Amino acid sequence: MAERVLTILEVSQKQAYIFSSNKLRDNLTNSAVIAWVMSGDYFQEKIGNKDVFDGEKNFVYSGGGHVVLEFETMEKARGFTRRITRAIYEEYPGIAVFAASLEYDSGRTPGENMKELTAKLERKKSLRESAFHQGTFGLEKLEPGARRPVLLGRQRKEMPSREKEVDQELAPEKYLRVNEFGELGGSRGESSFIAVVHIDGNAMGTRVAKVYENCREAGWEKFRDDIRSFSDGIDSDFKDAYKSMISAVEKNLDGGKLAELELEGRNFPVRRIITAGDDICYVTEGRIGVESAAALLKALWRKGYAACAGVAIVHQKYPFYKAYELSESLCSNAKRFGAGLSQDGTGRDVSCMDWHIDFGELKDSLEEIRAEYAFGEKGTLELRPYIVEASEEILRREPVRQYRNFRTLITKLLSLDIAYARGKLKNLRPVLKQGEEAARHYLQFNQIEEIARDGYQGVYANDRLEGIGIGRGLERKLYVTGEDGKKRSLLFDAIEMMDTYIAMEGVEN
Repeated sequence: MAERVLTILEVSQKQAYIFSSNKLRDNLTNSAVIAWVMSGDYFQEKIGNKDVFDGEKNFVYSGGGHVVLEFETMEKARGFTRRITRAIYEEYPGIAVFAASLEYDSGRTPGENMKELTAKLERKKSLRESAFHQGTFGLEKLEPGARRPVLLGRQRKEMPSREKEVDQELAPEKYLRVNEFGELGGSRGESSFIAVVHIDGNAMGTRVAKVYENCREAGWEKFRDDIRSFSDGIDSDFKDAYKSMISAVEKNLDGGKLAELELEGRNFPVRRIITAGDDICYVTEGRIGVESAAALLKALWRKGYAACAGVAIVHQKYPFYKAYELSESLCSNAKRFGAGLSQDGTGRDVSCMDWHIDFGELKDSLEEIRAEYAFGEKGTLELRPYIVEASEEILRREPVRQYRNFRTLITKLLSLDIAYARGKLKNLRPVLKQGEEAARHYLQFNQIEEIARDGYQGVYANDRLEGIGIGRGLERKLYVTGEDGKKRSLLFDAIEMMDTYIAMEGVEN
């Protein structure tokens, strides 16, 4: 007989549940519900019998929409699973939960047992078997603005009280949290964009593997304490980094740097949706999405974490679930870029960011979107993803695609130092797709040749150009060819972003 049984519970298709509505208030509540139903407090409240579930005895750890428990026998594990999943589906229709249990093998290390438990759950998920899911109650209606049915006669659930406390802890100190996209700000008649930001930690699997390895010779109790401490530490550090970003936005509001957002009263232009371990999602007024993401990545870097960000800048009425999917794809693209720069391929020493501004072209994938940027045989207009933070070795090898360079360039283009008509700069975008010769003719014809020098030299001083082997005289360069053989425009990203960008003070610090 096994000395213990391990059980894992995980909410399936979390994003589909969270972002099933186009209403910000619903997304906030849905995210809070998932965090609540995967907590020990919820289990104790719903079970109400310590013989079935005792938080101190049965709880191992939770994080990212899943929880790991331990029981004395398989019978107790299955009995608990039946009762808690039934409680979840009765209280929160639409949530799907996967569960798997494993008899602990004392001949294996704690880490090996955990890996097998996770593998068992993944096998079950791949077959879509044993998912506890309520399909229909027979009497239901479609929820307005949502993608799921609602049981007739049942009131909409509010954010659980425990999650309200978490939301309050991560709130701005002097400003109001908003519950509608329109309350995030926006210049009347000029800007109605929001930014959906997805942040995900790099090389977290490597960190978990290290915990497993460090406890290889230790017993279960030591492993349980360490993995719980590790999970809690990740969650705390990422929440602290989020609060640092919130504080940076507050300081800019206090200093009048974000007056263009035209906020009503004390409304705050950032709203948290998900903060679960190393997984963060929030929404902002569109013009500070990129800067806020950079601030958060830098805050994580100071805490010793590399992470990546995807920022989807879309109109307020854009389908929110698609906006989130786009932000995830952008984050994944940034991760691939970072992994390619990292010596061991994990991305543990580099934080990157990618973004996209949607101007109404609905595409099914990021690949389709980026195909529109291609020109010539091996040309693409965008220079992104960008490096936000990295080791000195990576920064030396990739001096061009750094966020601080983009930031310097767009700040200069938006400043009074360059007195070019904004229309001329915007009209340069399609010309850049025609190649360097056409772009130079356009610059000469419109007598704005200095943009190449002012923009590019504003990013790289001549001595820095020499330092990376490019040499003097190329400060007018319009394109750069990377190690992947692709020619990329140095100016396009900044020109495209001009109407959807406001620089925040303190981000570079």
